[in-house]
Amino acid sequence: MEKIKTFLQGFIIGLGKIMPGVSGSVMAICFGIYERMIASFSSLKMMKKDWRFMGVLGLGLALAIVFGSNVIKILLTSHYVPTMMFMIGMMIPGLFPIIKEVKNEDLTFKRIAICTIVLLFLIYLNVINTTGHTAMSESYLHEFISLFLCGIVDAASTIIPGISGSALLMLFGYYETIISSLANAFTLQSISVLIPFLSGMAIGVVLTSKLVTFLFANHRVLTYMIIIVFATFSIFAIFINLLGIAESIGGLLGNLLFTIFGFTTTYVLEKLFEK
Repeated sequence: MEKIKTFLQGFIIGLGKIMPGVSGSVMAICFGIYERMIASFSSLKMMKKDWRFMGVLGLGLALAIVFGSNVIKILLTSHYVPTMMFMIGMMIPGLFPIIKEVKNEDLTFKRIAICTIVLLFLIYLNVINTTGHTAMSESYLHEFISLFLCGIVDAASTIIPGISGSALLMLFGYYETIISSLANAFTLQSISVLIPFLSGMAIGVVLTSKLVTFLFANHRVLTYMIIIVFATFSIFAIFINLLGIAESIGGLLGNLLFTIFGFTTTYVLEKLFEK
């Protein structure tokens, strides 16, 4: 029975990983297994000691990613704007508990300066993505490095609570590529995408799990402020992108119902798995 419970927890965390706005690490915190996961990721000794738990959890997570990727791929192909508006709605509730963590803290010059630098960096990355994205056929080395870095970023979002890795992949312009590759994992094209991405994830999980304890122990407020910058800019950038895709602003606003539905879905999930 315990293994079934662990499997289902992994499955839900996996769905959280591929759904923008639903942080997999937040789900792990709600289940009360976050610290256990971090300990296993950061120490080979702990991983060996807890391999049964991590194996069952990982199986549930992997199956959720494969299954969910196929569903999301279909939705993005057939109903792109409504699906993205739904995902924007899912992202918004995730900001509330993070803002609560820092609302009574001092906004020092150092904290504001660092957050500003992070914001400028995100704007720079978004401009590159919209104006200079290199096709894989033109430069696979460029794409390999980009996918490797995306893997590291996605791994960091898996470890750091409150950051949606899928939302960041959308921001960098690789979400649909990776989702499509996960949905068709055994084609040559998909393998050429997944090898660098998963390699980056493997390294990122180990490095981030060691780093996250230090950051929250020594720079908790600043870390949460940077998370807020990432999350807020991701929502803004995705919406601006939809303005360029939708046939009219009226048509885009007509899909606000999907945003409300996405908001409600995340809110209900957070309450459902709240300890």
